[in-house]
Amino acid sequence: LKLVHTLNQNPAVHGILIQQPLPPHLASSKIIEALDPAKDVDGFHPINMGKLLLEDPTALIPCTPLGIQKLLTAYSIPTEGKHLVILGRSAIV
Repeated sequence: LKLVHTLNQNPAVHGILIQQPLPPHLASSKIIEALDPAKDVDGFHPINMGKLLLEDPTALIPCTPLGIQKLLTAYSIPTEGKHLVILGRSAIV
């Protein structure tokens, strides 16, 4: 938590990624909630998750789903009426 606070305060740090899973003795939720939402590049902070859920245009979109969207758009792959299966459900996918 001290490191997260230090990184939050450092103007040279523009983004923070908490690599998960964390060791069992570390509380992921406390560490994520300690992040400055503006520096939370995964979009896991409750504020960022809420913005994404509400389709707020200022929401940080996690890189995996955003990358998939970009690929579908770049290759003009239609998605209307399609079915999809997601294996390995997580908060960022």
